[in-house]
This record gives sequence, structure tokens and C-alpha cells, in this order.
Amino acid sequence: MLSYQHGYHAGNHADVLKHTVLTALLARLVEKDKPLRYVETHAGAGSYDLRSASARKNREHDTGVGKIWGARDAPSAVARWLALLERFNSGPDVKRYPGSPLFACESLRPVDKLFLYELHPAEHRELVRATEGDRRVKVSREDGLLACIGLVPPPDKRALLLVDPSYELAGEHRQVIDAVTKVHKRFAQTVIAIWYPVIEQHWVDRYERALRSALRTELAVYELCVTQPGTQRGLAGSGMFVVNPPWQLDDEIRESLPWLTGRLGRDGAGSYRTMP
Repeated sequence: MLSYQHGYHAGNHADVLKHTVLTALLARLVEKDKPLRYVETHAGAGSYDLRSASARKNREHDTGVGKIWGARDAPSAVARWLALLERFNSGPDVKRYPGSPLFACESLRPVDKLFLYELHPAEHRELVRATEGDRRVKVSREDGLLACIGLVPPPDKRALLLVDPSYELAGEHRQVIDAVTKVHKRFAQTVIAIWYPVIEQHWVDRYERALRSALRTELAVYELCVTQPGTQRGLAGSGMFVVNPPWQLDDEIRESLPWLTGRLGRDGAGSYRTMP
């Protein structure tokens, strides 16, 4: 359960999709004056050195952020994510890749609050260091899928929940569905973003059907594959389920996905999928 460490995968194509969608979500949500409560169930270390031994082992960032860094023709959502990434780097190469918590910290305002959960002891220590001194942030070494339920509804009735598990355990997606269903019942206006891997498309389809059946509310799907699922070992792609997507998010992501597919797809086998 605690074996997964994102440092081996930081900056890969899944991070590109996840953080393009996340930063677009945050940009939409901070347009309203009321404070926002941001909750992340699997926050990781917060920041990753792409020169480290773990990042250099498989060099997944080379076929992710490395293919896009410095692009000047990126669509608005991708350009926003790249602009935030530039705050952590200088020079021609990406040396440090921030995780979702730091993208959120950069995107949110002084009035907003962040609740970050991470169970892995080493990742938790790094997360504390990465966010130290930011009074908006509370870091906890707890099960985020359980803790997030008690954080809604927030005082100002505005919340974004990011659920980003590793899916290492069989049936972990059912735990996600159970948690977000309870969150939705407590506060139906919560914006919920759920990352998922694409290894085998039938699993994704079952996950999506189960989530729609449990929530019975508006659910957007944004999926990017760099190769055809099932044709080789490893991650073919990934996606984001978004419950209660804010206005204009769909336009930005639909504009970005063809561009990302063209940049990240392997040997012409890249593809994308969107659902209202």
C-alpha cells in the first residue's frame, strides 16, 4: 500500500494531462470572490528533482514534459500550466517538477485553504518541507479518502477535491467511488477531480459506469493516450473524471487534447477522448 513513490514517474505524460486539467480547474474556481477549500487525498512529496536517481531510472519526463517544455504554440490551458512550471525552473531544461500541491499553492489566493494528505512516511516528510511556511496549508499523514469526507461542506460552500491514488491495490477504484459518493452526498456542489490510469480500456469503462451510477450527476471525462491500450506493457494513457466541471473548463480542455496528442503520441498511435 505504501510502496508507490511518484518520483519515478514525475513529469510523465500522465502528469501533463493531470496538471493541465487541475490548473485549468483552479483558474476557473478562483474567479469567484469567495474562499475555496482545496483537498488532495494522495498528495505525494510535493516536488521532484528530475536529476535524481529515481527520476533518471526510466526518464519518463523525457516523453512527457520534456516534449512540451518551451513550446510557444500551446493552447491556453497547456500554456497556463507551463507558465506555472517556469516559476520552478530556469534555463533550457526542466530540472524540478512540482506535484499537484505546489501547482495548487501557486494557483490559489491568500484567502484559500489547502488540506493535503499523504500516508507514505518519506513522501509525507518531503511534502511538509515543500509547503513549510505557507499558512494556508495543512499537511496530514492520514488516509485522505477517509479524511476528505469530513471536510465538506466548507464554511464558504466552495470546495475542490483532487483524488489521485496509485491504483496499486485491486479494487482501489471502489474505495474512491465510495469516498467521493459520501462527499457528494454531504455537499453536492463539491468539484471533484479523479485521476485514473489507462492500461486496459474495459477497466476504465467499468470504472466510469460505476461512478456515473453512484453519483448520478454531471461528470466530464478527459482522457489522453500516447499509445493504444493493451498493445504493450505499462501506462498507455490516463484520464480525469471531473464532477461538477466549472463553466468554460470543457472548452479549454477540448482545445488542448488534440494538441497534446500530437505532441505526446507515440508513432502516430496517440488518441484522446472527451465526454460531457
